[in-house]
Amino acid sequence: MLVIIGIMSVTSCSPPIAGVTGVSVDAEGHPIIVLAWCGGATPEGVDISHYEDTSGPWETMPGPSSAATVVDDVDFIAPSLDGQSASVRLDAPDDGWTVEPRPFVLRPGVLYHAFGYQGRGNNQVNTNHVSFSADSVAELKPGSVLVQRYDERQSPPDWGDVTITREEFDRQGQDPANCQ
Repeated sequence: MLVIIGIMSVTSCSPPIAGVTGVSVDAEGHPIIVLAWCGGATPEGVDISHYEDTSGPWETMPGPSSAATVVDDVDFIAPSLDGQSASVRLDAPDDGWTVEPRPFVLRPGVLYHAFGYQGRGNNQVNTNHVSFSADSVAELKPGSVLVQRYDERQSPPDWGDVTITREEFDRQGQDPANCQ
């Protein structure tokens, strides 16, 4: 009974998911965040953050530890979006996208986390997040999108990087499994 209550309280604290987030590169090789969403959950922006740990020898390891804190890197503010998908260039947003508080710089050795959002607080709806680094972006080709998927075949089961086509990514954004 306590396990069920614990799970319910953890899951009830997270905003509902209404789409997917990925990272790709445009035709010129510039890094972009891509979003695909469900129904009326059009994102108002994209949040990018990373974990930072300066407590000791693990400070160069990407990802969370007990001494890590979340650093909010930037917030890309979307223009009025039409359709069911969009993208924003990370190094020089255009087409009405703006970035706050400063331009985004993709730093080597940092594992970033990005997601699209609509609303704030109790009214917030997110797209599934994507984790990426400068190295993972450098391996991408135009038309391919990096996402993470849970793989039960791994030992132990864990999330892993998967590269899919942009068309498949857009389809997944409207998949009911990604629209909670």
